Amino acid sequence: MAETEYLSHTGETDVKRSTEDIRQDITKEEQNLSQTVEQIGERIKEKLDWRAYVKDSPYWALGAAAGLGYFASKVFIPRTTPIERIVGSIEKVRDSLGGLLAGAVRPGLIKVTLLGIATKAAAGWIKNVTPTAGTSGGAGPRPQTGRDSTVNRRIDT
Repeated sequence: MAETEYLSHTGETDVKRSTEDIRQDITKEEQNLSQTVEQIGERIKEKLDWRAYVKDSPYWALGAAAGLGYFASKVFIPRTTPIERIVGSIEKVRDSLGGLLAGAVRPGLIKVTLLGIATKAAAGWIKNVTPTAGTSGGAGPRPQTGRDSTVNRRIDT
């Protein structure tokens, strides 16, 4: 359409006018193009704004954050072998018993342990040797006949 217009006019002013029209059209298209690019940039910013997504659907955002955290923990934390886990457990127990193990080296703890065993053995022996009320015929405890006793030996025997 523009070509037919230019072909019908052969004057110099028409040629100048047509170049001016072309320049104005180019300027308008540049402005339209820059506005379109700005609109596309704003849309991209809106789509990449995570705050809007959290505002619109907070539960999905929370689930996505939890999933990403779980995934990151599995990827970045080194895995331990079973032997390392066993050795780690043993070291934890040893560290928690540190005070007891340090005391076990002292000879006082060994003496106290042996004294406790000897006391228990002596108590068992005394219990077995001493007659109980059931084996002495039900007579009960005997009266004291010693020096400080109030019972006279000559009268009782």
